[in-house]
Amino acid sequence: MSAPEEAAAAAGPTEPGAAPSDNTTMSAVLADLDGDGWTGQLVALEGGDVRCRSCGEASPAADLEVAVERRLEGASDPDDMALVVAAPCPACAVRSTIVLGFGPNASGADADVVAALPRTSPA
Repeated sequence: MSAPEEAAAAAGPTEPGAAPSDNTTMSAVLADLDGDGWTGQLVALEGGDVRCRSCGEASPAADLEVAVERRLEGASDPDDMALVVAAPCPACAVRSTIVLGFGPNASGADADVVAALPRTSPA
């Protein structure tokens, strides 16, 4: 397992019942989060930072207060893996989401952010 895959597998706070899912679509997950007030967007940057599309500020992914994480795998291609994260922007507090690829098809920026996300200790 690669470091980004291990990071995603060990990722901290998870929405109750939000185990990896192959029957939930990305659009359904994002629509649910949008309905819950997570309307902003974050963008992955090389080096483990994220940029808020609302305020334009870049912040370390390690500073995110992750509220929800959902792992998704592609129905036709299990290597098509994504991590949806909901967290307020550290700079302006807009409730935001970010979609990150992980696994063999992840971009460098996505892999950097997945590796930098804060982790919680197992209970």
